[in-house]
Amino acid sequence: MFVGKKYQMGGMMKEIIDKIIEVFDGEIMEDNQWRVDGSNGNKYTVEWDPYHKNYSCNCLGYTYRRKCKHTNFISESFRTKYRGRAGARVV
Repeated sequence: MFVGKKYQMGGMMKEIIDKIIEVFDGEIMEDNQWRVDGSNGNKYTVEWDPYHKNYSCNCLGYTYRRKCKHTNFISESFRTKYRGRAGARVV
C-alpha cells in the first residue's frame, strides 16, 4: 500500500502522514512483512507465514530455489537480536 502526498488535512494528521512518508519511503507494510533492498536496487518483500513457520520472498531466487539471501537476512537479523552474549539464548 502506498501513501500519496495528495491529501487535504490540517494540523497533527498532516504532520503524522508526512513523517510516515519520510520514514517508510511512502510504503506501509502489513504485519509480518519487511521490505528488503536488493543488490541491484530492486526492492523485495519478505513475508513470515506463522502457520507454516517459514519465510517467503517475491524475488526470482526464492521463486526457483525456495531460499534466497533476503529471507536469510531477515531470519539472521531476528536470530541475532534475540541472542545474548556469546551466542547464548536469553530466557
